[in-house]
Amino acid sequence: MVLCSADGSYAQSASQEDNGAKERANTFSMYGGMGIAITAAPGLVKYLNTLPGLPQQVTDFGTNVEFFGGAEFPLSVEWGGALEYSYLFKSYNLPTLDDAGTYTIFYSLHMPTVMVHYVVPGKGYFIKLGGGIGYHTGSIEQKSSLYGTDSTYSAHGVGFKVQVVGQTAFDDHMYGYIGGDMRWELLGKVKGVNGAVLQNNGQSASLSMFAVGLSFGVIYYF
Repeated sequence: MVLCSADGSYAQSASQEDNGAKERANTFSMYGGMGIAITAAPGLVKYLNTLPGLPQQVTDFGTNVEFFGGAEFPLSVEWGGALEYSYLFKSYNLPTLDDAGTYTIFYSLHMPTVMVHYVVPGKGYFIKLGGGIGYHTGSIEQKSSLYGTDSTYSAHGVGFKVQVVGQTAFDDHMYGYIGGDMRWELLGKVKGVNGAVLQNNGQSASLSMFAVGLSFGVIYYF
């Protein structure tokens, strides 16, 4: 509907203007993206530093890559839930003294998480604050060219996540996604298929860790 002014020009009706100014409802959506995390995994680092022949110590903090995706759904006007899956991984290539050999350590975490968010909507954006919990699994693949070994170990445990997310509209359905989060992974010791713990000189490896991450992606509202 349009209105004609006295001079013959046209203007939008007040009802159209009101509709255009409305905030988008928090509806079902799907999202995905990638991120970078700074992790502290003391149990793993202590184990790595017991490996024989390393010319220098492995540092306490590492940088990890993360890929994630999930689905969000409304619980009420101000609250929403999400089912999320994240894959976090890192690789170490540790040469020994005089380049006699190399240790290759690759670890990864599979992190399905049930999330709850408090939703703050605005004109063309959402801000979401929340957290969640999940049962997570991890694995370590260790290869040594020095000893000719190649083994895989795994761990299981509970993971916690707190998060703040900002979402900015590209159009009526597609939004940009940027988030910051902290994780606590309580995965414990890693074991082989025979139940043997991955250890050296009495120091066992662990995938328990704390991580701080920054993530980017897109989210589509239906």
